[in-house]
Amino acid sequence: MNKKLGKGMITSCITFILAVVGFVAYIINTNTAYFSNLGKNTTIIASLAIAIVALVLWMTLGDVSPSWTDILPVIAPACLFVGGITLLNSRINGMAAIMTFTNNAQNMSDMSSAVVAIAAIIVAAIVGIISAFFDVKKVAENK
Repeated sequence: MNKKLGKGMITSCITFILAVVGFVAYIINTNTAYFSNLGKNTTIIASLAIAIVALVLWMTLGDVSPSWTDILPVIAPACLFVGGITLLNSRINGMAAIMTFTNNAQNMSDMSSAVVAIAAIIVAAIVGIISAFFDVKKVAENK
């Protein structure tokens, strides 16, 4: 294993994986029977895409470190929170209806992909915030 990778790279990879899982779960959720009438929200898709691109740029350009890359570890969690909260806002009424009035196996299955998407995106945002405090590459120590 490469010893030059910092804690920021590890937490950024975890954030990236969770963001992609959340994005895929959201796309799956938009095609389910219960939530298909809501369609695909462009705000959610755009914010998740921007977050994923920002994470990839941060992980690849972290060693070069031009000054504009300093904003990337802040953009990713912010966009993830926007996507996660927007997704929660669009699904909360449907989830409440499923849990109370329309509780059947199909609707519970449809709701599970929404819960996975929301949880993965919010956890990715929290890990992304933690990741912003660490460097992607280890800094050489002078001894």
